[in-house]
Amino acid sequence: MNPKNLKLIIASSILLILPGCAVVTKLYDAYFMTGYDNYEYSLVNKIRSNAEINIKQCDSIELSKKNFDTLYSLAVEFKNFTQYIPRNDDTIKLSNNIHDLVKQGSDAYYSSNNTSSSFCKLKLQQIIRSSETAQKVIGSKPR
Repeated sequence: MNPKNLKLIIASSILLILPGCAVVTKLYDAYFMTGYDNYEYSLVNKIRSNAEINIKQCDSIELSKKNFDTLYSLAVEFKNFTQYIPRNDDTIKLSNNIHDLVKQGSDAYYSSNNTSSSFCKLKLQQIIRSSETAQKVIGSKPR
């Protein structure tokens, strides 16, 4: 066999096999990906909804502190719920991120009696955006 023909056959084979590998990998990932979980979605929805409602109360330090306490409780529950679910890495990272944002807000109210309304609004906006992202990720999981 001619060496040029052999190289052409090998190159053609590689080009035909590689796309097939990508399809197999995607099928494997889809099959073994953690499925949609109603409770997981519900928790992140509660966090986002609370943040959207509470943003109107940022002028009151007392209410904001209580609101961040509620958000912190939900964020810890969300983080703990997702923590040991196999093949759930994306949601675990998102839940940790949301937990960290909420903890930063909560800690600010416990370390100072003069936490600003602007800080509250900005922190809640970050929590809302992160929660929306988590909802998109969780909502796109196979059912």
